[in-house]
Amino acid sequence: MKNTESSAEYDLDKINQEVSRCKKCPLWRTRRRPVPGEGSNHPRVMLIGEGPGEKEDLAGRPFIGRAGKLLDELLGSIGLNRESAYVTNIVKCRATTVRPVEGPVSEPGDRRPTGEEIASCTPYLNRQISVLRPRIISTLGDTATRFILEKYGLRKSDISKVHGRVYSVDRLKIVPMYHPAAALYTAGLRDTLKKDFKKLAALLEQKTLI
Repeated sequence: MKNTESSAEYDLDKINQEVSRCKKCPLWRTRRRPVPGEGSNHPRVMLIGEGPGEKEDLAGRPFIGRAGKLLDELLGSIGLNRESAYVTNIVKCRATTVRPVEGPVSEPGDRRPTGEEIASCTPYLNRQISVLRPRIISTLGDTATRFILEKYGLRKSDISKVHGRVYSVDRLKIVPMYHPAAALYTAGLRDTLKKDFKKLAALLEQKTLI
């Protein structure tokens, strides 16, 4: 019988290789490195954000900037780390726009991915979910929340209305949360995230999820 762990590793490596060569949407023209995702092949929770930022684009790894440090703190507060979770995004390449700065120089800034970019990239995410078979998915931010709720036939809503709520779809639990980046710029959201992560911790303690 095929080893489940090695099978998942093989399938994820295959997805990663396809992402590295992907030219399905215009984002490949401006990316430095794609960011397919990383973590456990048998994660206790799968965390899904919107897309890579500047630091992630340079390193090819998800959530390694300031928002990533906060995410690590939140995971640590409930006894988790990167090795026990799987972290990825809706789109695997950085979505940028050029914004003016002082003088004639311009620098790229992050933007939300377009519908075309999401539609082109999310088949990779769907395959990751199929391979990992997570019992809990935590969506980080509005873009990821809307996509996952729609994927599982649930009513879409703004993250401000559904954060911290636990959705059940068969044996899967979905827990929408604010994106850690939002907590860096909006007072009070850090405490909200901490409270929502405690709800995630309570789910993880349920023996029925083992």
